[in-house]
Amino acid sequence: MKPEQSTEQLRGGWGWVFLPLLFMMVGSNIVWALLMLRVSDPVMAGKETYKVGPLTWSLLQMGLLWIAYKRLQKLGRPLSSLIGFARERLRSDVVLAVGLAVASQIVNFYPWALIWWTTIGSVTAGVGEEAYFRGFLMERLGWLRKGWLVLITSFSFAIWHANPLLFLHTFIIGLLFGWTYLKVKRLFPLMLGHMLTNVAGGVFMLLGWS
Repeated sequence: MKPEQSTEQLRGGWGWVFLPLLFMMVGSNIVWALLMLRVSDPVMAGKETYKVGPLTWSLLQMGLLWIAYKRLQKLGRPLSSLIGFARERLRSDVVLAVGLAVASQIVNFYPWALIWWTTIGSVTAGVGEEAYFRGFLMERLGWLRKGWLVLITSFSFAIWHANPLLFLHTFIIGLLFGWTYLKVKRLFPLMLGHMLTNVAGGVFMLLGWS
């Protein structure tokens, strides 16, 4: 596909909706298999896999970032052009990011994992997930009507989290972030809001407020 092709000329692309779930499942199973070599107990390996989940997730989020970066180049829409950082908009971006963070919430993890989630994990989630779901995926499926575009990318975002108990929660957040992206057409406030969501949630739980 040539860079000069516009997204309006594209059709299909449904595999990219389900790729994150496959990516997460394969990645988690690789970690489980490696831990099995060490502990030789499926149940114990499963528990250890859950404990290192935040680290695994950060690596997979960086994988999503790499995919988004490379595929957006092929679409002729560099990721940097979608992020849209601008100093003159920083104040309004921060306000928007805080609003998105307040509207979101996160799940419980082990104490060490909360620290990771609140620091490094918040950055990898904000950059990697927003680059893929609101950046690349919304560009790749840009031929859809806006309502369907937000619904389908939110569905992909929800199944990426691979937890049925969190599906509705992450789906609603996906709708919020997807709708916001269509309005502002820039990823920077969404990336910042995603980071702040994880930071705030992690701090609240570390303090025992959630």
